[in-house]
Amino acid sequence: MFKRILPALGLLVLAPLVGEYLLGNIAINALPMIIGLIPLYGGGALLIREVARRWRLGWPGIILLGLAYAVIEEGLLTRSLFDPDYVGLRLLDYGFIPALGIGAYWTVFVLAIHGVWSIAVPISMVEAGSRRPDTPWLGKVGLTVSAVLFLLGGAVPIALAGPAGYPLSAAQVTWTLITAVALIIAAFLSVRFRRPLLPATPADPWTVFAITIAAGLAFWLPTMAGKLQSIVPAWITVGFYLALYATMTLLILRWSRRMGWGPRHRFALGAAGLVTYAWHGFPQPPSFPAPANVDLIGNAVFALAALGLLAFVVVRLRGRSWRG
Repeated sequence: MFKRILPALGLLVLAPLVGEYLLGNIAINALPMIIGLIPLYGGGALLIREVARRWRLGWPGIILLGLAYAVIEEGLLTRSLFDPDYVGLRLLDYGFIPALGIGAYWTVFVLAIHGVWSIAVPISMVEAGSRRPDTPWLGKVGLTVSAVLFLLGGAVPIALAGPAGYPLSAAQVTWTLITAVALIIAAFLSVRFRRPLLPATPADPWTVFAITIAAGLAFWLPTMAGKLQSIVPAWITVGFYLALYATMTLLILRWSRRMGWGPRHRFALGAAGLVTYAWHGFPQPPSFPAPANVDLIGNAVFALAALGLLAFVVVRLRGRSWRG
């Protein structure tokens, strides 16, 4: 029983480690905080993975469900999509859309962070190291537990904010729910648009890895460009992100439709995402105060752990046949 659910337990822990600690958003001296993050991040990733594999939604379904998760977390739980002064950072000022009450830049940025790195990357890593990557790990009871865990995790940021939390309007709640439900429906409908595989050879895994690493660098470059917001109009930055997403989506869809696409290619995508967060953790200032040396040591520890995880998965993959 323990061996059967071990991948699920691994995903519960890995999702918050990647989503917050490897990112560099939380320093290693705040590692005990992971207890409060596991239900939301881990519960959400596990629920999405189990639903996707139980209903055979594939990776398009996982990505769409991950985006629905991002909408719920940032729209209803932390409310950063609507709070103009969220943790004092004024995240919505750059590209603010008054009619929607959101910041265009922050919306396209943060939804990708959660959909890709908080959900897809941890799932891809655990599945790559699992002997049952394409089948459910949990039964009906386990699926229910993961759903309850996610709901409990969602209550944490609301409880921490308390009465001082940003009050959402009825319209904001309604449109957030509509968007999340639409993404969930799209995830289930995506299976109807699967097309037959093409008798062609995809790019080799190292090429997939290199292109995805370059895309990760491009994704984080605007946030590291200093006074970007005072120089580049928001619509240019938002257009850049949308073009980047469209390019990578089309590339991956093109690659994955070829008969030679398999576990090594999927691992290359996930590994590139993990390495991207590993290097980004060093320039990323933590959200909670931490001495500079502690922050640096923590970044190094998490980066080395990520590389260790990649090495472990490579060994696991070499131990079994490369089947798609």
